[in-house]
Amino acid sequence: MSHVGISIISVPEVEAKQRKALNGLAKIRDEEKLASVTKTKGAPLKKDKEKKKKKSRKKAWDEHLKELAAAEDELNHVSLGDASVASPFTSRVTSIKCTKDVLQRGRCTLVTMLQIYKILGVNCLVNALVLSSLHLVGAKQGDTQLTAVGFVVAGLFFFVTKGQPLNKLSKTRPPASVLSVQAIVSIAVQFAIHFVFIMAVTSMSRGYLDSKYDPSLVPDGAFNPNTLNTATFLITMEATVTTFVVNYRGRPFMEDLHENKLMMRGLQFCFGNLFICALEIFPPINDLLQLAPLPSSTDEMVYEGTTILTGIHLQLLRKFIDAIGFKATLSLFMAADVIVAYFAEKMIIRLFQ
Repeated sequence: MSHVGISIISVPEVEAKQRKALNGLAKIRDEEKLASVTKTKGAPLKKDKEKKKKKSRKKAWDEHLKELAAAEDELNHVSLGDASVASPFTSRVTSIKCTKDVLQRGRCTLVTMLQIYKILGVNCLVNALVLSSLHLVGAKQGDTQLTAVGFVVAGLFFFVTKGQPLNKLSKTRPPASVLSVQAIVSIAVQFAIHFVFIMAVTSMSRGYLDSKYDPSLVPDGAFNPNTLNTATFLITMEATVTTFVVNYRGRPFMEDLHENKLMMRGLQFCFGNLFICALEIFPPINDLLQLAPLPSSTDEMVYEGTTILTGIHLQLLRKFIDAIGFKATLSLFMAADVIVAYFAEKMIIRLFQ
């Protein structure tokens, strides 16, 4: 939306040297291609002649490279005028070709910032929901858990910025503001999906707590891991990582997710560890993150006070846990949250396009 100015420095003498060097390099490339096509076989005299030509081309190539480097060095020492001081971009080549570069990188930067704001918006709502639900029963999250979340989020934000612009300029324009209708609808829908799955996990976990005698439910007491804060930590962490997958825009403005290798590897690492923790495949990771052992069935539920499970939906959750187990149910909810949020965002993008 901004008015971007580009100043162009014109130094005819230096540009003539540049063109001469570039033309010389192009000519040598053509000669090498021609020589590789018509490669001589047979007489030693012809082979010697071809070797001499090769050495001559290499010498000319080095000379042209030196001329090009000298011309670029001269351009770098040209004093800037008033236009260069006033405009945010300066091109040292007398061509408007640089406009395309500014547009491509500008759009990539705009899309990156928009997705960062969307990720922050959804994550803030999710964290507020989880911390509020834990506070209502006196539970809390551990320092190690919060530290792990901080490191993961910081790393993924860094990987988001590694996305490169595409070489082709798209006809489609990116959203102009984070307060656009598309962005607000996307944030609201994502939070609604996370809300459903987080509340489902919270509801099925609270039945395993005894609100009267459980030391982990003392509001001002030390942190003690229990089923509730363990399950909500895993589903919250999954929702946080999912926001990066869902909101990474990719084409037609920047590299797709699978092309951003650092981002892809980081997401795979996070999801892999989350499901390993949920299924308790490698207990030392659970111990490191201060996670409590997860129950296996509804037989371990406590039926006292406000922890009694009531309502049709909670009865369905109980049956589900009895059928496949608590760990599998938690993992299924985590996977479903990723899939539903991802396809919902794709539908929103199509709708507004």
